Amino acid sequence: MLAAAGLGVEHLVKVTTFLTGRTQLVPNRIIRRKVLGEHCPTLTVVIVETVDSKWLLEIEAIAAE
Repeated sequence: MLAAAGLGVEHLVKVTTFLTGRTQLVPNRIIRRKVLGEHCPTLTVVIVETVDSKWLLEIEAIAAE
């Protein structure tokens, strides 16, 4: 989605991740660091129950140029 708008991860200003379990906290952190590298947008992680139990997470991101 970012690329479609001509943006990259460096344009992210806020990322909210909704996880379905606490066991996903560490894997989420590892993947997030790999994807974002040194870029540090505002981050929020929330543990939730999703509508579909097959979903492990949902990510909401805000980017600005």
